[in-house]
Amino acid sequence: MSPPYTRRVLSPRRNAVRCVVIASLAVVAPMLGAAQQAQAAEKAIWGPVTLSDGRSAFPLYRELGVDTLQLILNWRDVAQVRPGDATDPADPAYAWPQEIATAIAEGDRHGVRIALRVYDTPGWANGGGPAMRTPDDPGDYADFLTAATRRYPAVRRWMIWTEPNRNDRFLPNNADGRDGPRAYARLLDRAYVALKAGNPRNIVIGGNTWTSGTVKPPDFLRFMRLPDGRTPRLDWFGHNPFPFRFPSLRGAPLAGGFRDISDLDTLSGEVRAAYGRRVPLWLSEYTIQSNIGSNIFATFVSRPDQARYLTAGYAIGDELGASVAGMGWLALLDEAPAPGAAHWGLLTYALERKPAFAAMARAPSERLRPAVGVARAVTRSSVRRGRLAVAVTPKASGAITVELRAGAVVRARVRATGTAGRRRTLRLRGAIRRGRYTLRVRSARAASVTRTIIVR
Repeated sequence: MSPPYTRRVLSPRRNAVRCVVIASLAVVAPMLGAAQQAQAAEKAIWGPVTLSDGRSAFPLYRELGVDTLQLILNWRDVAQVRPGDATDPADPAYAWPQEIATAIAEGDRHGVRIALRVYDTPGWANGGGPAMRTPDDPGDYADFLTAATRRYPAVRRWMIWTEPNRNDRFLPNNADGRDGPRAYARLLDRAYVALKAGNPRNIVIGGNTWTSGTVKPPDFLRFMRLPDGRTPRLDWFGHNPFPFRFPSLRGAPLAGGFRDISDLDTLSGEVRAAYGRRVPLWLSEYTIQSNIGSNIFATFVSRPDQARYLTAGYAIGDELGASVAGMGWLALLDEAPAPGAAHWGLLTYALERKPAFAAMARAPSERLRPAVGVARAVTRSSVRRGRLAVAVTPKASGAITVELRAGAVVRARVRATGTAGRRRTLRLRGAIRRGRYTLRVRSARAASVTRTIIVR
């Protein structure tokens, strides 16, 4: 089911907004002769395992081109009493949810990964405190993750807590203070060690901040330090970039430390500065409600504009290339009809498809990324004569665009129509100088492919 959030977004307006959708897309991918494609942003979603009519939701996820389904693993629910051996998934204290086992099996059949978010502390681990209070010993959380990765060895993506920069999601936390980020840093680092010991291929997603918060994302990142001053270990930095405006990277960052979907380039730079290296962003939750506000969000737009927000948001994720590991939509379904219910889904609760469903199906997907073959280096004369050959094999039929760029300037472009599974060779022609250029390939419903080309 969708995460049971009870936040209200601070929005500068509540009416529908109509703007132009971002069209430029880019994600790194393969060169000729490369045995393995480079990472592209995963298309992720929050949603149920079973639909409201009892059918499996996975055929819909496959139709949408979803790469990763995100689900909750609630520590407090699974371990209501202290286990005798907390690292053993067979300990009788544990009550593992059947939904996750079902999702892993269904995901395997439909080519959909499962990512788990693990949070909420049992009372026995924090002196009887509320679920959002961090455990007295971060090792208890790490032990649970050890058991969880043994229980679910097929899961590789692990999100450590949910929005710990909010005092209604994580304690201790105080306005603009260091206590919350520092407590979270200890929890994250212990979790990293446990998950990597379970399987070095596990991907540990830390941070998991949201647009606003008791401690704003830049401050939380700055204060997120271990007692010796080091940053806690992680693979990807998670963030929930709920929009305060129509998505676009062209504007200035929001004042006051807010980081919404339009500030992802800024946030990526801040994370890189904190860690001294590029750390991909995992954008777990992005959404905009349609039709009406709710008890959860004040912000809403029309159904057509919800689809436009989705398209523009996923385009940003693709445009930022290797800086974004994945982009997730919240959620597949609207909440069940009730006063104040959230209309954030791609479908209504009654399974009526909204325009956002088609927009999600068109959004760039890693699984549909085309195979691309191109030489690593070419001569100026070959480009002038139209001999820069790019072989593209799309996984979905539709338009193909190949561009040779110097920075943001397109120096050569060719367009064609491709057929799924059929290789097509396109040739670029242009009068260009010697130097380093970026080749960008876009095909229908696919994450873009970019490569560096040296022109001699």
